[in-house]
Amino acid sequence: MKFFDSDSGFSRFMNALFDILYVGVLWMVCSLPLITAGASTTAAYYAMSKCVRHKTGYIGREFFRSFKENFRQITPLTLLFWFVMAVLSLDLYYVWNQESGINSALFIVLIFIVFVVAGIAVYSCPILSRFHKKNSELIKTAIYVLFRFLPLTVAIEFGFIIACFFFLLVPWAVLVIPGGYLYALSFPMERILAKMMPAVDENSEEAQKWYYRSSQNRNDS
Repeated sequence: MKFFDSDSGFSRFMNALFDILYVGVLWMVCSLPLITAGASTTAAYYAMSKCVRHKTGYIGREFFRSFKENFRQITPLTLLFWFVMAVLSLDLYYVWNQESGINSALFIVLIFIVFVVAGIAVYSCPILSRFHKKNSELIKTAIYVLFRFLPLTVAIEFGFIIACFFFLLVPWAVLVIPGGYLYALSFPMERILAKMMPAVDENSEEAQKWYYRSSQNRNDS
């Protein structure tokens, strides 16, 4: 039946769905120690964007190549992130149980800080997957993107909260949510990263790399 042919729409959809779930499972397994969550997220975004979105390379190979390449750099930032979020969580818990107006204002300030820290974490991994930057430059760039595309940042973080809430209601969805979230994130994120890439000669070797070709295709469409 043509319905099940390898070139049919159904087959392409199922292959894409399997790839999305595969990236999500790789992310989940490699993030279990928590300290590897940064390297795992960077690798998962890289594999999702390159292999799933733009059909270049093999998922497992690209995932673990990116994981090994960025592990040493991103792990200290991951540890710092967990520490800061733990401190902020304790502060929020303490302030939440207070009743004074000053503490209510402090609660809003803490929520804003959590928003910024989470935004830095969200953007740092895709940026690192595409560019070679020192950690200080990486954080600065993430902060710039966070506020430059503020509505998108709000949508991304709100989507993450919804995903976590859905996972609490349906635990087995952990097999679906990570890959689906990363796939959805790659659409706006690829446009942002394309704007950050320097212009190159269209006949150069750099212009033939997958992320420049995909960027040119989007600009032509």
